[in-house]
Amino acid sequence: MNIFNIKLEFDHDAFRNTIEKCVSEKGKGYVCVVDGNVLSVTCKDPEYQKVVKNALVNTCDSSYIAKMAGDIYGQKFEAYNGPRVFEHYIKKPYKQLLLGNTEETYQKIVEKMRADGGNPENLKYQPVPFAKVEDFDYAGIASQINEIKPDLIWVSLGAPKQERFMSLMLPHLKQGVMFGIGAAFNYYVGSINEPKMQIGGLRFIWLQRIFEEPKKQIRRCWHFLTVIPKVKREEKRKLKSKKA
Repeated sequence: MNIFNIKLEFDHDAFRNTIEKCVSEKGKGYVCVVDGNVLSVTCKDPEYQKVVKNALVNTCDSSYIAKMAGDIYGQKFEAYNGPRVFEHYIKKPYKQLLLGNTEETYQKIVEKMRADGGNPENLKYQPVPFAKVEDFDYAGIASQINEIKPDLIWVSLGAPKQERFMSLMLPHLKQGVMFGIGAAFNYYVGSINEPKMQIGGLRFIWLQRIFEEPKKQIRRCWHFLTVIPKVKREEKRKLKSKKA
């Protein structure tokens, strides 16, 4: 649905169907995993908002965003966060590529897949150099990706960098669905743990991250908190105009 001036797919089956249809047709596209940080940047940066809008499909990474949408529209929405998306697809027999993060994390993912009875043979890793998003050699990186011919490409550069990276990479790819997946690799191997606490559908992942990365996460949470009133107000106004 079009909500908060971006696209968000709250129907998990529809989300997966869109990805799997694209893969089956050897198509290409990218997926943004929308948390509070991503949403707050879309509110402040029109170019970044276009990047998120132009995605193949987006998933809601934040239980609070899902609840906020539900409160406005009188429906029940459930987040489908990055770690869950990654865990779902890493088990599938697709040809997959981990782009970014570290060789050490890749090896840990391979070990966990083997321990869980999975087959890591179709899982490849490609590092990318540390650079500003406008300085990457997109054609050069894409040529290596195109040789692998992956169905799924997991991009771990951190938001908002990874979303911009995917939009600039897309024209150079021949096939493959890219996911801006952030810290999902680290959740999968257990170097970051999902909180067990849950109240009314809220999972408090942001609170866990604050303890683990206080400086970075407090700044992100503050930016999100400052845009919430505007986001709610604009969405309620849009809904009211539709009903009028």
